Amino acid sequence: MQLAFDQVSFTYDAQTAKRKGKTAAAAADWGNSPDDLWALRNVSLTVNEGDFLGIAGHTGSGKSTLVQHMNGLLSPTQGRVTFDGQDLSAKAAQKACRGAVGVVFQYPERQLFAATVYDDVAFGPRNLKLDALEVDQRVHAALEAVGLSCDQLGAVSPFELSGGQQRRVAFAGVLAMNPQMLVLDEPAAGLDPEAKSSMLNLVAQLHSQGMTIVMISHNMEDLARLCTRLVVLNQGSVVLEGTPEQVFSQEEQLHAIGLDIPAAQALANRLRARGVNLPQGLYATAEELAAACASLYQAKAEEA
Repeated sequence: MQLAFDQVSFTYDAQTAKRKGKTAAAAADWGNSPDDLWALRNVSLTVNEGDFLGIAGHTGSGKSTLVQHMNGLLSPTQGRVTFDGQDLSAKAAQKACRGAVGVVFQYPERQLFAATVYDDVAFGPRNLKLDALEVDQRVHAALEAVGLSCDQLGAVSPFELSGGQQRRVAFAGVLAMNPQMLVLDEPAAGLDPEAKSSMLNLVAQLHSQGMTIVMISHNMEDLARLCTRLVVLNQGSVVLEGTPEQVFSQEEQLHAIGLDIPAAQALANRLRARGVNLPQGLYATAEELAAACASLYQAKAEEA
């Protein structure tokens, strides 16, 4: 499975022109003026099977617009998005992509609507016209995957659950569609520290089990700790791409566009500048940096 962006540009002006019934040629002409605003500009990137791709950028950098191109919710003004080599402008490719790529938007619990947890999670599989046994198996498996018991909570109203549990139910509704890739827009937004840690551990577990993950986050520590690759957007364009270590080594460039690096890495950089011979590498957490400092101190003590 592969999802690829090839020189994708997008302006909402073109979408507006189409909605207002302008001709295809007139709609396509939107965005060609230097004064037009682009939500995405010449974006090229590839998501391969097994990736854990993080997407960072300040508010308005184009992250959510990029996500909506990942299963055909939006179509490029220019360029193309392909799924397994097939252009998503084709309806057949779009259908296949939407079956394989599950998108979880911010605060997905706000989209819960059914009377019971079971019915909410079963909504997607039922729309696929699956038989009752297959639906039941998917609901049980999806709830189990997010750490909830169908036997205990299946008959409960989702609105009686905690915020963290509601997020998991919404998550299960996407997993019940058996996607190959999960696209997550700030999956831990608004959760208390315990629920946030639990949610991110769930995401990491799904990736360890072979799920391809794309995750938007403002939290640099989360991206550094979880992702195998990072893309940084600024004003709709990709400005940095690489491993977390490669991206977070560009501290000045990130600061220039209003982004920080993980606090532990920032401190490690300051210590190195003062002559502390810390091992090279990315320090995503304070615990990692503390362990490195302790090892360095112990080595010096043994030398003395």
